[in-house]
Amino acid sequence: MAAAFGLATGAIIGYFFADEKTADKNVVEIAGKATTHYTIEAMPPVVPAKPEPVVEAPPETALRIIKVPPVVPDKVPPPVAALEHRELDDQEVIEGPEETIVAAADADADVNIEDFALATEEDMLAWERNAVTVRDPAGRPMIAVVIDDLGLNRRNTVRTIRLPGPLTLAFMTYAEQLERQTSQAHAAGHELMVHFPMEPQDQGFDTGPMALTRNLSDDEIRKRLRWGLERFSGYVGINNHMGSAFTGSERGMAIVLEEVQKRGLLFLDSVTTRHPVARKLAGLSGVPFAARDVFLDNVLETTHVEARLREVERIARKQGYAIAIGHPHNATIDALNAWLPRLEEMGFALVPVSLIVKHRQGS
Repeated sequence: MAAAFGLATGAIIGYFFADEKTADKNVVEIAGKATTHYTIEAMPPVVPAKPEPVVEAPPETALRIIKVPPVVPDKVPPPVAALEHRELDDQEVIEGPEETIVAAADADADVNIEDFALATEEDMLAWERNAVTVRDPAGRPMIAVVIDDLGLNRRNTVRTIRLPGPLTLAFMTYAEQLERQTSQAHAAGHELMVHFPMEPQDQGFDTGPMALTRNLSDDEIRKRLRWGLERFSGYVGINNHMGSAFTGSERGMAIVLEEVQKRGLLFLDSVTTRHPVARKLAGLSGVPFAARDVFLDNVLETTHVEARLREVERIARKQGYAIAIGHPHNATIDALNAWLPRLEEMGFALVPVSLIVKHRQGS
């Protein structure tokens, strides 16, 4: 009985006088024998920690993530189109109607040609992007054949598109279904231009709708220009339909060339007047420019067209290039169909007009 009373008394005294370090364990000595008493306290529920995800690596493989700084090339590569004017060495230009692929001879080279073309295309002007790419003429005299007035006579437009190319095909602004017709021409490997009606000296000639005339206000000239230049896409520039009066007007041609420059296009002067001003204005404004050397079909006879083609050959040999302009007449198409396949064996290079423009620029 006394032992039980002493044990209870010790437990009570230990409860009130134990320090913080023994709050959960109280030692009471009874008759020299130590007894340990444990108190039970209510504890909050334990929420198990969320296990960390385990990332397994292949056996005996050490993984490191290294941040690689971007590679800055020592020199910006030239535009793809510029390859046609330099020694190609181990490169080959593979041509197709829709696109041109530059293939490197070294298959192990760490170069993505597709990305290279996309990167440089943004820096090109519209006439460079839309230019048809051909092999380097390699010193041979260049001949560009431009066919005007296309899109109106559908039958002869199709016949022209089927001619050996690349030709430069100029479609009339007011022809119908221009996107369809020009897409077919481009798919056949030909270069495209907008053929823009302009005022002639002889007012008896019918230029067609939306022609540019000297009596128009500046705003109206711009309005008609924008209408014509939005009729189809994919062209390198514009040339004049008729225009013997308008192409002699400095005010009118300055507006035309301003719009041409804004859009990154070239201008081809058909030279229908003795006093054209486009060459001078294009030189002052930096617009890419070329001019016609020979009209093929002032007389609609095959023998006359053949004689004019011989004149094209003579000029090309003399100055290194020649630009001929014809129209989709039967006599012209027949003469070209016989003449074009023989150009290469005669030592000439058939090229789009854009390549002659580049040659004139010295690029």
